Amino acid sequence: MATTLRQLLDDLTDRAGARPAAATIEDVTGALAHLGRAVSGLAEDGLTLADSRRQRTATTLATACTTAGQLWPHSDGPLTDLAGVAADLVGRDRAIMGRSHRWAVTVEVAEAADHCARLGRRLLPEGAAPELDVVRQSAAALERVAQTDPPTAADSVVLDRLIPLPGPPTGEAEVTVLDAAAGLLAALDRARQADTLTLRDFRAAVAAAELTSRYAAGAAGQTGRDAGPPLLAGLAWQLAGRASMVFHDGRRGAPSDGGKVVSSSQALVRALRNEVGVLADRGEQHDSKTSADVAAAVQEAANQIPALADRLTTAVERWSRTGQLFANARDLPRMEAMPEDRIQAVIAGRHVRASGDDLDRLQQVVGRAANLSTGLADALNRAAGTEPLAQRHRADRCDRGAKVPGDADRLLSLDPPMS
Repeated sequence: MATTLRQLLDDLTDRAGARPAAATIEDVTGALAHLGRAVSGLAEDGLTLADSRRQRTATTLATACTTAGQLWPHSDGPLTDLAGVAADLVGRDRAIMGRSHRWAVTVEVAEAADHCARLGRRLLPEGAAPELDVVRQSAAALERVAQTDPPTAADSVVLDRLIPLPGPPTGEAEVTVLDAAAGLLAALDRARQADTLTLRDFRAAVAAAELTSRYAAGAAGQTGRDAGPPLLAGLAWQLAGRASMVFHDGRRGAPSDGGKVVSSSQALVRALRNEVGVLADRGEQHDSKTSADVAAAVQEAANQIPALADRLTTAVERWSRTGQLFANARDLPRMEAMPEDRIQAVIAGRHVRASGDDLDRLQQVVGRAANLSTGLADALNRAAGTEPLAQRHRADRCDRGAKVPGDADRLLSLDPPMS
């Protein structure tokens, strides 16, 4: 089952807060050691450009967790294991995080550290291991900073980045929405690393994003929520797909799917139809599906669209630099100082290599769709009670001080002819 950093930290927090306590003090301090390792790396990479409250409070928390983590010999346990995997995942993703992303992750890790230290305090006699009190005080200080300087929805997307699957989904009906989304992201990553992403792959992923948004709109309408944001996101992705139709990548003959991006996109849509489609298409609930089930499936898929959008944006930027796409010269934007060869190509209606400003419109529409999808994911998280941590846990601080149209389906199944 695919998972995310947010899910790991939420699971760690839930286990640490469970009553009666089922963990040992060794398990608690082992978890704190791993969380200290995660925050140390984030602080070392930098949370702001210069010295700041963010940076200072994170460094203090990292030191406090590391110190508390050395109080007892480490032993295997559920808290230690969850924190260890989360810390490893943070370390893996450090290279792709910006400062604002690191801050969003640091705020979530602080919450988990606070709950672990609180559990450790319950397990020990009063006055023992004051280092645990220092962890709680440091976490509270960091979370106060987060309440005045909270991570944005776009910054928090990194928390929902799926752990890649070892291979593409099998295509079986039992593949979940989350696993199918993980498979698509992993396929896009493989294609990007091998520089084999085709325009057909791009259009299939765009279509999957559009259909995900439209399923979210259908589910929202059936559950009495505002369907406007997902409809807008779906329309934005539809526009991105249409904008890409101006271009081709010179590949002729029968379309192939060597990178499995197309099949992975189709697998995501199949999973959505299996888990959401009954409600979205017929307005009824069957097979024990509830509105909560549908909302959870839609939320899982929508949370991955900003990550998918990031990969598509990177692809367009790369094509803009490398000139790997072609288009009819008459369909490209006008140039202020058009060279003679481009003028002749426009007159003759010839296809030319597209690069630079030629792809500006495609970049703009993909960027707009990405922004709308980030807003949609944030709105769904808020509706489900999983909004950004600094707002989600404020109440806990007192003790411290539609039926889917056919365009996207066509993009998933056909390779448009080159004109």
